[in-house]
Amino acid sequence: MKYYIYDLETFPNIFTCVMQNAQTKELRVFELSIRQNDLAKLLKTLQWLSKTDKILVGYNNLNFDYAVLQYLYKNANNYDLNELIYKTFLFADELIKNNTIYKEDKNSILLKQLDLMKIHNFDYKATRVSLKVLEVNMCMDSIEDLNFTIGENLKTDEFDNLIKYNKHDVEATLLFFNHSLESIEFRESLSSKYNEYMLNYSDTKIGKRYFIRNLEEKLGKDICYINGKPRQTVRNFLNFGEIIFDYVKFESFEFQALLKYLKKQYTNDMSKVFSSIKKEDLEELSSFCNLNAKNEASSLHLNYKGFSFYFGTGGLHGSVEGKFYDQSDEYLIIDVDVASYYPSIVIQNRLYPEHLGAEFVDIYKEIRDMRFSYKKGTSQNKMLKLALNSAYGDTNNQFSPFYDYKMTLSITLNGQLMLCMLAEKLMSIDSVSLIQANTDGLTFKIDKKDKTLYENISKNWQEFTGLELEEAIYKKLWIRDVNNYIALKENGEAKKIGAYKYELAWNQNHSCLVVQKAVEAHLLKGISIEEFIHNHRNKYDFLLNTKATKNIDLVLEKVYSLEKTYVKLPNTIRYFISKNGLSLKKILPPLNNTSEQRVIGINVGYKVELCNKIEDFSYEYLDFDFYIKEAYKLIEPFKQKQESLFDFS
Repeated sequence: MKYYIYDLETFPNIFTCVMQNAQTKELRVFELSIRQNDLAKLLKTLQWLSKTDKILVGYNNLNFDYAVLQYLYKNANNYDLNELIYKTFLFADELIKNNTIYKEDKNSILLKQLDLMKIHNFDYKATRVSLKVLEVNMCMDSIEDLNFTIGENLKTDEFDNLIKYNKHDVEATLLFFNHSLESIEFRESLSSKYNEYMLNYSDTKIGKRYFIRNLEEKLGKDICYINGKPRQTVRNFLNFGEIIFDYVKFESFEFQALLKYLKKQYTNDMSKVFSSIKKEDLEELSSFCNLNAKNEASSLHLNYKGFSFYFGTGGLHGSVEGKFYDQSDEYLIIDVDVASYYPSIVIQNRLYPEHLGAEFVDIYKEIRDMRFSYKKGTSQNKMLKLALNSAYGDTNNQFSPFYDYKMTLSITLNGQLMLCMLAEKLMSIDSVSLIQANTDGLTFKIDKKDKTLYENISKNWQEFTGLELEEAIYKKLWIRDVNNYIALKENGEAKKIGAYKYELAWNQNHSCLVVQKAVEAHLLKGISIEEFIHNHRNKYDFLLNTKATKNIDLVLEKVYSLEKTYVKLPNTIRYFISKNGLSLKKILPPLNNTSEQRVIGINVGYKVELCNKIEDFSYEYLDFDFYIKEAYKLIEPFKQKQESLFDFS
């Protein structure tokens, strides 16, 4: 009963606020306009919400809706109604234009807030997603967009449409609130336990906050911050020779050349180490790299026994491309990952930011051990995992009290080299063929008769490094590249990565998921692409979506008597590929003052029909061929490239 979903709309001549109780679904509309004055009711409601400790739930409400409510409340008696509406609009418009990060006004009414955008970390550029796109991804029956130009005076007969839109946004926010209940309950329990309001903390912030609390409790309250500023270790250079662990050794000349190159690096510019490297700087390593016309390696890599290892500041990667592996009586496909790789490297090698001291490792280990005492999936396990990962990640964050880039590089660089040590040993077995190397593991093919050799190498590596390997046996593996593959495990589970995955995060594009589902059914169950797609009956899986960005319009193109006209569309659209629709285009501004607007096609060669209302979907007009062709694009890389006992290429 304590959560109330809300959303505001502000125009020069009308202000609306819709609130809905998350549990009872009771809904209230407050309108300030020439036809309706609900100001007194709204102010009284806000006072009641504040007094009874209710929580207002919104999407981006901390930086917009809450700020607007506070402004309106604070100025309610300073202006007449029409001027108050207009002044509130100007305040809201300024917030949007300046992308203001709002700070709570202590002189206005204080209302507890829960911002779903903050919880999911969608308020950063890299992860940002609008409520409209979430409506699409949540498969809402109707995707509503504002039909009015921001800043215009609305006509009285348009007021009801605005309120309808306002209600729809509250409905969408409530739906996302329900999808977020587990995350909210997790934050409620932490807030209660630590007597700190954590409802608007992202997962990363929760982990970081927990770690800082532990440091302050054991090492003193000034260990992380002094006068509000983070303590840090800032370095003018990094000596790779000191960073690489003494026990990192190789037997082959190729890997020894790599190690020699890395150990001589003395810089704070990682781009010089890992990209555009001149042949003379590579020295012996140049013999095992691909050099371009400038006699440079575009990235740091090593070609070893037919496999290319790529190195960077983030982690190791490398993969065969466009191949299918099928377990047989003769060989196995094995995938090994290092359990909790980076945290384990920290603990085993006692790595810590210099300004925090060696006690950092002891606290880090306590948290890691505590995490393993809770079952996977529990809120305690999740929070402790976040604490470990955020502490490591923030060693590369210039605004964090964990900042010490030497520690970051100590973890990632040695992590890559230790995996290479494992790979080198495995590749000494004649029957081993390396398939993939990624940040924390390897995938390889091996004759069953050599499994004992692999097990001994694995055991020795684990004892030597103090790290733990987790093994999975694949029955089948289709790998397009290191970031895109699908595997069938011996236990029947499917592992889908990149283009083959359809269980997506809320901020990812959920367009035409029928394609990935058809590919999975075809590869794992032998169902033909055509049969699956023609018989699939989840309408939402056929839908695509796109969003207009700043200064770009989405349009449908009509052609009549060789004349083209364009019908402007909402900023966020959902649609399906149709046999009798229209061409979808986007119109971009001119490149200069003299050129014309640019018109670029979307899904070129196909027609589309809008489906912002699911009732507009039609199997009769659906162009099944489009989806079938898209599915075949995902399986095309594996044709004629099956690995077998008799394939020695």
